[in-house]
Amino acid sequence: MTEDTLGEVFRRAGRRFADNVAVTSMGEQRTFAEVIENGWRLAHALRDRGLQPGASVAAMLGNRVESMEVYVGLALGGYTAVHVNDRLTATEVDYILEDSGAAALVHTDGVSSVAAELSRTEGMAAWLAIDDQPPAGATAFADALAAASTAPLPIDRTLDDIALVGYTSGTTGFPKGVLVSHRAVVNCIKLVPAAYRLPLQGHAAFPGGWSFVSGLWGVIFPHFYTGGTVAFIPGVDPQEWGRHMVEHKATFTLGLTPLIPGLLAALDAHPEALSTLQTVLHSGGPLPPELARRLVDVIEDRLVETWGMTEVVGPITITNRSDWTGHSTAREIFASVGRPLPTASVRVADPEGRTVADGEVGELVIEADTMFSGYHNQPEKTAAALRDGEYFTGDLGYRDEAGYFYLTGRAQDLIISGGANVYPAEVERVLLMMRDDIADAAVFGLADEKWGEAVSAAIVRVPGSAVTEEDVRQFARAQLAGYKKPVHIFFADALPRNASMKVMKHVLKEQYTPEAKPGTEGAPA
Repeated sequence: MTEDTLGEVFRRAGRRFADNVAVTSMGEQRTFAEVIENGWRLAHALRDRGLQPGASVAAMLGNRVESMEVYVGLALGGYTAVHVNDRLTATEVDYILEDSGAAALVHTDGVSSVAAELSRTEGMAAWLAIDDQPPAGATAFADALAAASTAPLPIDRTLDDIALVGYTSGTTGFPKGVLVSHRAVVNCIKLVPAAYRLPLQGHAAFPGGWSFVSGLWGVIFPHFYTGGTVAFIPGVDPQEWGRHMVEHKATFTLGLTPLIPGLLAALDAHPEALSTLQTVLHSGGPLPPELARRLVDVIEDRLVETWGMTEVVGPITITNRSDWTGHSTAREIFASVGRPLPTASVRVADPEGRTVADGEVGELVIEADTMFSGYHNQPEKTAAALRDGEYFTGDLGYRDEAGYFYLTGRAQDLIISGGANVYPAEVERVLLMMRDDIADAAVFGLADEKWGEAVSAAIVRVPGSAVTEEDVRQFARAQLAGYKKPVHIFFADALPRNASMKVMKHVLKEQYTPEAKPGTEGAPA
């Protein structure tokens, strides 16, 4: 599919779209030519400090225009970029630096206080801070670039060399370093414009940021490849979001589940944004069917629903326009993540790895052109996940008769109550139907003397709601089989989430186990 390294993709885009604005953030902007020039400066600055192509450089970046220059510069220089979520603590960052063997660190001002606490920066070949007042021991990024050459260097990498290392979220333990080759990431970058309907030289109103590695190859890099502008607008209120889309003729925006109400409000206030908006991407977690219906009522066939993960470097399944215009043959399109793209295949397997029949739940197994190369320094985990060219995801789901896929949860989260399987995602979907009362919900299993595990739910009420445990049980009882409804219900101010915003269900289990009593409800009906 590709013969280009990531650095070559960036270099060519910089030449082809030189005068276009590549990135805007916090009132600043950079053209493609400026990004490439500063990228070469960074490559030289690292080379001047003794780092050779192939060395790992950690990037812990917030929403600054310089963040684009960092990733472009690392690719141009032939370095392996170690993505570090800027929401992590110093202890978590130290683990990633140690595990990855990073020889240098580049970070933005928002995490300077975290960087100052790191123990791994001592002895690094380079520590660059995009900060007017860098921490003690760090060099100001601007100073390092000002002293460096802009001359192009040979891009000394092959397609099988590692371009990026992205760390999994580590909901139950230490995160794993996912090795992403130049081949995999460039295949994704060239796939996404067609899959997400990105027009040439479009404009992304991006309410996300640099925190999550999937945003690099799913949004930021593909827009660079197509000459588009990525405008970082995190935290905007609906009015600002709508105004931005109208003023800049946005062609793309992101609608993660928590952002959907704000997007709907933005489009209600500024419906003219729909005249240029071509794609609203939803990914990163289940979209409750009721919310999906509300969204499609407003944006019609602009919705792109997708499913993927760090290990497969981009989208695997996707919906298309006809799915939202009454032509879908899916069993339940608003609950589906679509069908596999032509660059991937998906099957559903039983515990022995055998393909199961349509409609039967099992582990989703992927073969794709964008596959990761393994876990860094973890051959046993690599061998367990990658078998005969397929990736065993740990996600549970099923395929319907029309070839559409549905997610039911993670294998590790499966609840077995009285010998019956309960899939948390199904119960969570029902609870979130109580949208006037329930803002967030997580379902998990607690040990139960009689049933083995009891279905349990942690619920965040909508402000002002007085919904009770019995109200929730009655609603669930009307929607679910008896063995699926929650036995234990706990009300919380917020759900515990990690830096990737995934609910840490092991924390909920530890938190609520002392309160749990042997269940009397929830027995198989």
